[in-house]
Amino acid sequence: MQKFVGTKTLHQADVAVYVATCPFSREALDIAVQVGVTAVHRGLLEAWSAGATLQVLR
Repeated sequence: MQKFVGTKTLHQADVAVYVATCPFSREALDIAVQVGVTAVHRGLLEAWSAGATLQVLR
């Protein structure tokens, strides 16, 4: 997550979404929240592919 954080600024992105096929550590999630990155892990992707609306993307 720490390496990804700079990407938002570097590319002047309005939205930064980090998608991973593994769960995020508590520390990574804390960093994501602090810098405004949306973290989407495998469990959320599985729910989304099954038709669920992802609250994290609202």
